[in-house]
Amino acid sequence: MKTDEHTEKMGALVRMLRRDINGAVVGRMEELGVRYVSNWGVSLHAVRRAAALFAPDHAFARFLYGKQLRELLLSAFVVADPESVTAEELAFWGAGVTNAELAENLAFSLLSHTSLAGPLAEEWLRADAAPLLRYCALLALARMRDGDGRLPDGVDGVELAARFADDESALVRKAAEALAAGGLQA
Repeated sequence: MKTDEHTEKMGALVRMLRRDINGAVVGRMEELGVRYVSNWGVSLHAVRRAAALFAPDHAFARFLYGKQLRELLLSAFVVADPESVTAEELAFWGAGVTNAELAENLAFSLLSHTSLAGPLAEEWLRADAAPLLRYCALLALARMRDGDGRLPDGVDGVELAARFADDESALVRKAAEALAAGGLQA
């Protein structure tokens, strides 16, 4: 029953997104090396606006994240309920991160709104973690600051920024810079 409901909701979302298909954007993304199995080139603003109509619905978000269309993958981050994301789900969300756009949107639209700073740092900032996951985790942590600019308990911004300042990945180094620029309060 849920699958039928999710399929129906996905159909409504797809109909909204189709209005904004942009082949020129797809071509430019491919030139830049940003590849997807399927991509309609819909702007992030349009994707977020359409997906917000379905939020929060964590089960629907997980359903969308299993699809191969760029716009549905990005929608999943907006639709997901940050309070429902568990540490056990980090592997699920991380498995779909195949490029910087997905890493950035996962970090900013979903993970930075969770209370998973500790598990995120522990799992995705290991030396053997994929560079895109390290990038995503650092971006999410940089956005998790409270009103006073402090990072969540147990997250040492100074140590993390220093640890990744010389990372082999330029993206990870840039994310470490973003964390450092935020105030570096533990």
